[in-house]
Amino acid sequence: MSPVRSIVRSILVYVTSGEDNAMGENMFKLPMILVLAEAFPEARITWVPGVGGPFFLQKQLAPLVDGRIHEFIADLDIPSDPWGALTYRHPILKRRFDLVIDTQRLVGPTLFLKRIRHGRFVSDNWRYFFSERKPPDGMSRRPKALVDKLLTLASTAAGRRLEPPAALPVPAAFQAEADRLLPPGPVYVGLAPGVGNMTQGRDWPLDRFLAVAAAQAARGRTPVILLGPHEGAWRAQAAEAVPAALIPDLSGQDGGLGGPALTVALAGRLSAALANDAGAGHLLAGGGAPMVSLFGWSKPAKRAPFARSLTVLRAQDFGSEAITAIPIEAVLEALESQIAVGPLRAGPTTSASAAGSA
Repeated sequence: MSPVRSIVRSILVYVTSGEDNAMGENMFKLPMILVLAEAFPEARITWVPGVGGPFFLQKQLAPLVDGRIHEFIADLDIPSDPWGALTYRHPILKRRFDLVIDTQRLVGPTLFLKRIRHGRFVSDNWRYFFSERKPPDGMSRRPKALVDKLLTLASTAAGRRLEPPAALPVPAAFQAEADRLLPPGPVYVGLAPGVGNMTQGRDWPLDRFLAVAAAQAARGRTPVILLGPHEGAWRAQAAEAVPAALIPDLSGQDGGLGGPALTVALAGRLSAALANDAGAGHLLAGGGAPMVSLFGWSKPAKRAPFARSLTVLRAQDFGSEAITAIPIEAVLEALESQIAVGPLRAGPTTSASAAGSA
């Protein structure tokens, strides 16, 4: 397939008309945003994230988006049934986009999106049946991993395989804060014990995370325990169980830097990281940390983090659907392999690299 030669100045990316309510799902989308912005540098990107929810890319993840999305449309509530979609009215029908990318697989929204005036329409619905372009040679029409699906759509739009960077670019201020919190010298091992929903059975027990942290400290390393906004109650327990651990404040309160962008920046300093199937794991992977990812009943083929180096431990490999079946010994062994990979950034950010991500 030859690359697209016409200049693309406007792109519409449709995600869903449902709830935008999962950090991990939005982390999967960042590599696609990066490659689209690079492949179409003159394009203004309009993003349809859904009609409700936290709108992560517009808010919590905005420092990582870094202005690459120019417009968000949050009122495009397309019916899922085909007839309703064909008769649905919305002001977007009066606009034109050089490129429309449909990332979902319900026929109704696909039919509506094709009604929008466009120069090129790309969709993987029905294995690209509705799409006006097909994937470049060698790329699957139905990849298992969500991030690969999105990168294939972007590559199809560009007419060539697009490769994302090994780690997400982070604004220089966050890199500098990460360098301050984790200065050069120690071998840092990250541990993120939380999950967004503690009722789904996706959380390996906290006491096991702390046991792993203590084992790292006993081996002369510095554990870095990363707690989310709803896990503050664990701070005292973690500090008592592992006195050698660092527990950075990620809240961003009192005018300080924090949130997902700081977690991503810290990840670049980690020699390895351990996380559940949760948003924190995707943030650490996005920052370039060599990952050990723990899965219970959920499916790593679709949801595993997009990491520079990744080891997945599944409960099924230990005879159960319950994540508690994964033994501490297996986690320690997997971490040793990832620590051998090493951190993405062993030293402080140079002025040149900081300027490149400012």
